Amino acid sequence: MAINEISNVVSNLQIDEVIKNLPLELAESLSTLIIILKALGIIFIIYLIFLIANIILNIRRNLRIKEIEKKVNQINEKLDKVLASKKHKEANKK
Repeated sequence: MAINEISNVVSNLQIDEVIKNLPLELAESLSTLIIILKALGIIFIIYLIFLIANIILNIRRNLRIKEIEKKVNQINEKLDKVLASKKHKEANKK
């Protein structure tokens, strides 16, 4: 972490020095551009977090759907057996 902080400070110092050496009009527009890029970076990070959370929730949802599908298939098989036995009983009565 200390290395990242040092590199951030160094890069910020270099950017500040470059901005100070530029003409005032260009420096203002460049600082505005840097602020916009930082904001876009933050928005992108938030989007990635949202995307990862959404993927996790979709995986859970799909697992639940598969479990429900298995249970429905089991119920269908049991109903088929019950209906088949009723048909067999009705056929024997006639």
